[in-house]
Amino acid sequence: MWLQLAILSLYFSLPAGASVTLAAMDSPLVSPPQPLPATSRAYVAWRLTAIDRAYAREMLTPILLGVLVIVLVLSVNFVYAGINSVINQGVDPGIMLRVFLLAIPGFSVQGVAIGVILGVCLILSRAVRDNEVMALRAGGASVIRILMPFWFMAVLASAADYALLEYVAPRTNVMVKKTLQKLMHTSATQLIEGDKYFHVDKYYFYVQDVQDKVLHNVMIYARNTGDFTSIATATYPSVIIAREAHEDPQKPNRWILSDVVTTLYNDDGSFSKQMRMKEFALNVGQQLSQFWAEDKGPFEMTKDELGKQINAMQNAAFDAGKVREMRVQYYRHFSMPAACFVMALLAAPLSLKFARHGSFAGLVCAFGLAFVYQVMDSFFSALGNAGRLEPMVSAWSTNAILIVFGLLLLWRER
Repeated sequence: MWLQLAILSLYFSLPAGASVTLAAMDSPLVSPPQPLPATSRAYVAWRLTAIDRAYAREMLTPILLGVLVIVLVLSVNFVYAGINSVINQGVDPGIMLRVFLLAIPGFSVQGVAIGVILGVCLILSRAVRDNEVMALRAGGASVIRILMPFWFMAVLASAADYALLEYVAPRTNVMVKKTLQKLMHTSATQLIEGDKYFHVDKYYFYVQDVQDKVLHNVMIYARNTGDFTSIATATYPSVIIAREAHEDPQKPNRWILSDVVTTLYNDDGSFSKQMRMKEFALNVGQQLSQFWAEDKGPFEMTKDELGKQINAMQNAAFDAGKVREMRVQYYRHFSMPAACFVMALLAAPLSLKFARHGSFAGLVCAFGLAFVYQVMDSFFSALGNAGRLEPMVSAWSTNAILIVFGLLLLWRER
């Protein structure tokens, strides 16, 4: 075993195409190897080797295992509800199976980082116990060089997780929601809530109730709109009351009001005039349909869709808390995939440090790191939702703190 490791370390330090036999090493006729130029030494140190490829291949199984574990854990309640629907409500089992398969990409988004942690911890712990790391370091490889294949796989995992979060999960999550809504005979709720105020452009709205994308009992305060300035001054706002309002299907930025009563006021605030109309078209700078837009959640939208939704809600002066939560989720679209590399950076030095403590050290390290990450991520997300931290700071705080700890541990292990 030791002889194999010694040969392995020697192979790791040789340039591509070079070979050394044991007989040549013992022969007095063979001159000692000459030192390589600096550029050649750098190439030898960082070139892709069979060891790198072996470690990279070995990472695949734990990553897939981690994703599978998270999918199973997150789908427990889902599976229970599906079985209950099939048995007690007579739902077609094929439909529930389809819904479960469509939900897997959404569950998998959180599992990729866990799989990376598991892969780094298990493989490095085994490499330390089998003295592979010792042999590589004896051959001149630095700790950073040994860890490069693990970090490379973590970068690939981050890219895959981002693609899953941006291009696959939003579509499948929407399909899951639509299917469940059909089964439960429910419709999408809207961002506009009853008994709430909001504003669009120069108009301030109060809506008593919203049903089937129609606003009922609407009150509108219109200031400096130009619609009634020829009749009365605009010092005080015009007040428009309508029985209902809906979006004009021909012109998206125009809202159609029905059974309208418009009240105008003089400069001193006294009553000026009141007009009644069966129907009135109001031109605003916002599409009414954007305020329900199938009620997509943050994980049912791409980053571009989420950004547009945030802008629409900000322009309409929606509840600041809801806008904050959406902004936190927007930045988490980037911080969640990046966590794969961050966790690999932290898990690597921890695995090197505790691998000698037993065969279960890798598992304990992996699940411990996963737990710490989830707790910290939930904590900072809550601070961001509550307005205690800026949304971007909230989304990236966990990654930033763990990167600092990872670099410190790596410096101690170098």
